[in-house]
Amino acid sequence: MNRQWLGGTGLLVLALVGCDYFFDTTVPASDSTPPVAWAAVYHGGEHVAISSSNSGSPLFFPIDDPDEYYLLIGAGTDDGGTKKVTFSHEFSRTCIQGNLGQNATGSFVPMVETQAGSVGATVSNGVWTGPTVRLRDYATCNSGWTLASVSYKWHVTAEDFHGNTKSHGSAEIRWVP
Repeated sequence: MNRQWLGGTGLLVLALVGCDYFFDTTVPASDSTPPVAWAAVYHGGEHVAISSSNSGSPLFFPIDDPDEYYLLIGAGTDDGGTKKVTFSHEFSRTCIQGNLGQNATGSFVPMVETQAGSVGATVSNGVWTGPTVRLRDYATCNSGWTLASVSYKWHVTAEDFHGNTKSHGSAEIRWVP
């Protein structure tokens, strides 16, 4: 299980993948508050971009080097425990030839991370998942066409143990040569 996230907004920025910043909590008998869904970009040993469903803002992070690898993160936190996080993702590429444009997109099977638990159980307040991505892997145009941009987009939905859900709006990394 990917229990490597932070429980609070202030500490979230300081989280390091590989360290356990989630905390244990007890699943309450009732809970009407939805979890918080998070989107983040992790690169070079730190979070370089981060956004929560509470902020109401999409996450956008421009990439300078398409050969670098980035860990794209979808997470959920909830004081009564996060049961599941779903990470839906796709790539998009635009190629040009003179005044003509050509778009290609591809969707991937969603990544889902869950933890077991029920009312009264001790669980983690958070769950995370996400792929490591290199934009160069999606940056190939047909012969005679020139790459205009390539992006990787994702959407995160978090669910708690009482079926409350919350989604983070769009998140995207993009390279424009």
